Formats: sequence, C-alpha cells, structure tokens
Amino acid sequence: MDELILGFIGAGNMNSAILNGVLSQGLVAPGQVWLSNRSEGKLASFQERGVHTTTDNRRVAEQAGVIVLGVKPQMFGDVLPGLGGVTAGRCVVSIAAGVSTAYLREMLPGAHVVRAMPNTPLMVGVGATAVAEAPDVPPALFQTVLKRFSAAGEVAVIPEGQMDDIINVNGSSPAWFFRMAEVMVQRAVSVGIDAGTALRLTAKTMEGCAKLLQESGKTPGELRRQVCSPGGTTLASLSAFDELNYEGLMLAAMSRCTQRSRELGR
Repeated sequence: MDELILGFIGAGNMNSAILNGVLSQGLVAPGQVWLSNRSEGKLASFQERGVHTTTDNRRVAEQAGVIVLGVKPQMFGDVLPGLGGVTAGRCVVSIAAGVSTAYLREMLPGAHVVRAMPNTPLMVGVGATAVAEAPDVPPALFQTVLKRFSAAGEVAVIPEGQMDDIINVNGSSPAWFFRMAEVMVQRAVSVGIDAGTALRLTAKTMEGCAKLLQESGKTPGELRRQVCSPGGTTLASLSAFDELNYEGLMLAAMSRCTQRSRELGR
C-alpha cells in the first residue's frame, strides 16, 4: 500500500467499480480516497467504509494526486471549468468515450492526462480496461494508473487513435453478451424451464467459454467448430446465424458504437 491520494469525480457504475477494486485489493486505504458526486445518495456506502466524500468536485481535485473523471462526455463542459487551476501537476484519468487527451489538456492546463476505457465487469474484479499510450505522462505515474486498473481485471495499453474502436471490444460489448443471455433465458422460460436454472446455466456457459478463450490457445473459430458435429443441433442453430446475417449485424453494431464515440468526442 502506498501513500498516494486517489480522487474520483462521479460515483456512477464505472467509478464505483474501479474504487471497489482498489479498495478490495488493498492498494489504498479508504482514508486515502476522495469521492465526489452531485447527489449524496451514492456516497453513503463509501462514506461508511471510511472514504472521504463530498459534493464538491474541486475539493477532490485539491486533495488527490490521481483524479479519475467518471462523468459522461456530455457533462464535461460543466465539470471541467470547475477544476481549472487545481489540476496542474496532477494526473487526470478520463474514462469517458470519445474525449481526447488533447481536449483535456486544453481544458486542464498542466495536468498529466490519461485516457482509459474500462467496462462494468470491473464491479466483480474481472474487468477489461484499455488505456491509451501517454508519452507525456511520467512513466512512474503512468504505471501507477495501470496498477489501479489492474486491481479489477485485465489492462491493455494501445495507441490513442484506436480508442474509439476498442470500445467495441471491451467497453460496450458487455451489453451484447447480456442481451444474448437475456434472449436465451427468455426462450427457456417460454418453454417451461425454470428461470433461475436457465440463468445459472447460461451464465456458467459464458464463464466457461471465456475461460476456454483465455486458456486453450485456440482461436474463437476453432473453439466454435469443436462444438459442432455434422448434422447436429449446433450446426442447425448456426445456420440461422448465417441466414439472418449475424456477422453483418455485429459489424453494424460495432460501426454504430464507434461512430457514436466519435460524435461524443471533443
């Protein structure tokens, strides 16, 4: 455990997930953390754990050496001006889609800016976070940021120019898996299968597939083909994917995701 003071502006799902990760891993003590949010309701549980809480974003910025901006891109125009003159020499980590480090450096002169794209599975310690290369940030400080995200899952460092596209891989994609699980459970229930049983088996199947992807050394295509037997049920089901152009659907979804990130960009 080190003496670095961490600050979190916004107590939404992502910032809460990151904060829970660093606290559960013992990387910082609760007393070394400051958290702000517009409403006090989301602050109560963290305050009970010993985290300093406030509704004043500027106070967080004044206290912390690393500040995680966990607000939506549409709110940056309201939030950033209130931090002016405070963040110089401090590290500001943005987890907002589309917002470039150039814009943040312009709005927060002198700040060491890092751009990251985490995902909601950080809430259970198995998240996946993409972090943009930050050559202007001191290496030791950049490693400190990576260590914080690593506390709640996997971290990959990529060129900033890929950030609008990586959101398809880890940022928005959990919703696609949840949508698939939702349909699978709904269909099972419609034919009389217990909802709890269907959800448990669906979730465990997804967990097992993820483990195979990580540990088998095989490509997704190879693993898919291992499930298929000639003339069997799996090939019959996959024929519907082909007939309804599943690949085209996925590519369209990914394209729209990237486009929206760029629209939100500054």
